[in-house]
Amino acid sequence: MWTTFKTTIRRLLLTPSAVVWTLIFPIILATVFNFMFEPMRAKTSIEAIDVAVVANDSWNASPFSTVVETLAEADEPLIALHAVTSEQEARDLLEQGAVDGVYLVEPSERTPRVILSPAGSGAGGDTSYDVNRSIIESIVTSYLQSEALIQQATASNPAALADAEAVERALSLDVPVREVSLTHAQPDAMVIYYYALLGMASMFAAQLAEEHVWRLQPMASAEGARRAVSGTSRMRLLIPTVGACWAVSSAFLAIAFGYICLTAHIDFGGREALCLAGTTAASLLSCGIGAVVGALPGRLEKDSRSGLLTAVTCLLSLFAGLYGAPAMELADAVVRACPAAAWLNPVCLIRDMFYSVYYYDTLVPFTLRLLACCGIAVALLSGATWLLRRSAHEHR
Repeated sequence: MWTTFKTTIRRLLLTPSAVVWTLIFPIILATVFNFMFEPMRAKTSIEAIDVAVVANDSWNASPFSTVVETLAEADEPLIALHAVTSEQEARDLLEQGAVDGVYLVEPSERTPRVILSPAGSGAGGDTSYDVNRSIIESIVTSYLQSEALIQQATASNPAALADAEAVERALSLDVPVREVSLTHAQPDAMVIYYYALLGMASMFAAQLAEEHVWRLQPMASAEGARRAVSGTSRMRLLIPTVGACWAVSSAFLAIAFGYICLTAHIDFGGREALCLAGTTAASLLSCGIGAVVGALPGRLEKDSRSGLLTAVTCLLSLFAGLYGAPAMELADAVVRACPAAAWLNPVCLIRDMFYSVYYYDTLVPFTLRLLACCGIAVALLSGATWLLRRSAHEHR
């Protein structure tokens, strides 16, 4: 058995397709994901909103100009001012899309006024315009509310303005905020795609067991025929063969997982060892699937069986959401309609096993999925053993 184990490992490591599909392919796809998702996950500062101001005598005399200039001169400015001399010049900038709004104070009034282009148009059709529009309006609204509050306080109790700290508290917009995390790690919508990738890579690892279990069949090759008529039992051949495939696929998946953690900057909060246990269970499940396909009786050659596994893997990966946001929405819809699908689809099961380690603060969901992977793998390996023991030359 030890000799069979070592020989199978050596053959796997020297087989280009085994290395490419189980190790290199997940790394390449993870690299592609990094280039796609990293710009979406990057934390950037808020860009200042372009606002035109009619800088006439009324503007300079208004307290609102001080508020706007303070916002524009902050360390991280909220707005960028463009001073103009007339309202028509400001409207021209607004029509050209150079600014998102205009502030001005009429000579006969002290109340500031804001001018905005039609809702939804935006500067250059920028989709962020609606957000900028709300911010521009909020600045004026906040100022008018504060001004009305001071006027009301002055009318009812003029002595209240003598307490500067009380006035500051009344006008302050600061509120105490306490950050509470309901999950084990900071939620990241992109992480689940990496876990779906690990599920797909695990299913590709099933081809390792499929090919080498198929070689044990007496009608597969002269090597299989010699093994069948030898004094070695099928169990003593199957156990080291599947064990070698399990060891190699576990090592390859662990390397791919480590690469994803390092390059995708995923923080598991000290649960990396549990993830490695998950890769081991995932590779065991894939070996069970591959062993069953390899032990199926019939005249299907190795390439036909590998093609069948590849087609099934790609289809199951679709329902795991690997192929983008539409596929993920489809996967969620299928799970809502049939919750059992998340447990019956191996790619979904492996994806959710890793995601439960990352997301939940309890280990119960992870443990259940880990046991499910191991239980399904044991059942599949038992079925492969039964099929292999029944194979003989007359089946050809």
